[in-house]
Amino acid sequence: MGATPPSDPGPEGGRRELEAGPPPQAVRVKRAQVPRACPRCRKLQKACSDFRPCQRCVRAGLAKQCGSGLALEPQLPRQARAPAGFNAAADGSGGGNGGIPSPGTASTSGGAAAAPSPLSVSLTNSAASPVTPHAYTSFARDSFHRQTGLLSPPVIQHCSDRFHERLYPTIPIATQDYLRRLAARTDGTEAGNEAYCVLLGMSAMVLLQVEDPLGTGIAPAHIPAKNNRAYGSILLEEALAAHRHLARRPNPSFEHVLLTFFIYACHGTLLHHSQAFFFLREATTLHHLTRLETMDPPTRQLAERLFWVLLISERSHGIRYRRPVTLQVTSAGPILPMYPASQQPLHAGFVCLAALFRPLDTSFIALLNQELTSIRPSIESLDEVEAGVASALDERSLAVLEATQKANLFITQAWLLIIIWQLRLRLGQLIAPNATMHDTGTANTLGARPSMSRTYGYPLHIARSLTLSVQDLPLDSIKVHGVGITEKVFDVACAVANVLARIPFFEDFSAPDRGLMSGSARIHDDGSSSNHHPHHHHETAQMTRKAMAENDFTYLRRLMQQLPSGLTVYDDLLVKHINQDADGAVT
Repeated sequence: MGATPPSDPGPEGGRRELEAGPPPQAVRVKRAQVPRACPRCRKLQKACSDFRPCQRCVRAGLAKQCGSGLALEPQLPRQARAPAGFNAAADGSGGGNGGIPSPGTASTSGGAAAAPSPLSVSLTNSAASPVTPHAYTSFARDSFHRQTGLLSPPVIQHCSDRFHERLYPTIPIATQDYLRRLAARTDGTEAGNEAYCVLLGMSAMVLLQVEDPLGTGIAPAHIPAKNNRAYGSILLEEALAAHRHLARRPNPSFEHVLLTFFIYACHGTLLHHSQAFFFLREATTLHHLTRLETMDPPTRQLAERLFWVLLISERSHGIRYRRPVTLQVTSAGPILPMYPASQQPLHAGFVCLAALFRPLDTSFIALLNQELTSIRPSIESLDEVEAGVASALDERSLAVLEATQKANLFITQAWLLIIIWQLRLRLGQLIAPNATMHDTGTANTLGARPSMSRTYGYPLHIARSLTLSVQDLPLDSIKVHGVGITEKVFDVACAVANVLARIPFFEDFSAPDRGLMSGSARIHDDGSSSNHHPHHHHETAQMTRKAMAENDFTYLRRLMQQLPSGLTVYDDLLVKHINQDADGAVT
């Protein structure tokens, strides 16, 4: 082994090299290696030291836990050591190898298993799992050790309550009863380890997305976390470490899929877009492999809801970042549950949200991503997609929705209509400013007549309607949806800035619009509003249409600044976008 020798330099050159000797910098000092890293460094895959406690654990404030009371398996030659799985058998019957040999090696059996210590839980595959390498997509690299006291029962209870209060109305994928069952079975079995992982992911999502990032008092006293964001990041790190050692079965459990979704949501909240896409794609793939017919009825109901949550997340992420999608709505797949709004008000918002994304199928995503297709899309195809998005919000459901549900639905619908309008603009489907618009006699829920959506001023209608819909909602009901809602408001504001900078106020914006509806607000022909916004009547009656549009843009920008990452990230991007529009308009 070694570098390839150079060509023969000749006798003179060889003599000079022997006389000079090797240069001093060529002498390399071998890196010191330790025979066994402490469990935390091994889990993080970081360098460790010979002495205990190691410096890494000391800096993290975990010196007392560094190597104390941990049952470490002896070092074996690589050829004779099978990779450890997720859950080591605690009964001593199978050792800690899980039964999966490395490629090209024989599996080993026998040997006494070390008793698990209270500070660690080693995780492997169950005895019923397949033992052939073809049944898995990856191999566990080492045993996983839980960090003692990281996720205490009070933390689980607090995060469970907050999830049900703030997130469940939008993503009803984990009921309180289901989370209680998970908390009761976090033992050393494979099912117990998966339950522990789901609670880790759920708690991390609540801390990173729902709670005040600078707040304190939730983390246990011995955890070195200055605030909720730091504690949530520690929980996410633990969930990632556990996720790497989950058994990759051909029929994944619901808990495995749910954990992967929670990790995706955490990465999205932290603006880790590439990692978020990676785990979102993994979650959709795992859900493809699940067998719903083998689940008990309560778990199957949650798994079917998770399908629609993944479909919403994947299509939303695909539209925002121009990614392909994999989940499709088929007759054999999970059916969207149609709950009567009066009987299931908590689920009515979820059903409306799924209905918003259902028309955006793979053909629409392919068109948006400029995929080369043999058939050019027609105007009628986009009309059908737009009609499905515009009619997704049922008036009877809107009457019983919570503020958090309304905020998400109104902003998401406005964002999707902006995306469709931008696609029409790219395809050359917008009509001329002075073209005569026909009245179809139908009205959209948010937007306008189908002909209005093909005008250059349509984003101003959307901004006006969105402003009237959300300005009376509590700010917390919007912030709870995380950075994803900030991105949608940003996209709407950018479209409005484009219109204000590049086109004059022509007849289509001042044309009568008898059908412009958004939530509980109706825009009259003179620009005034009524129904549940009587206090806007005098103000909007005295306002010119251009001033009204500029006022709506100012409101959307101010709203965006108050949302997660709005002031620190997206406001600067919006300023750059405005400057580019101004330069383009001058040019």
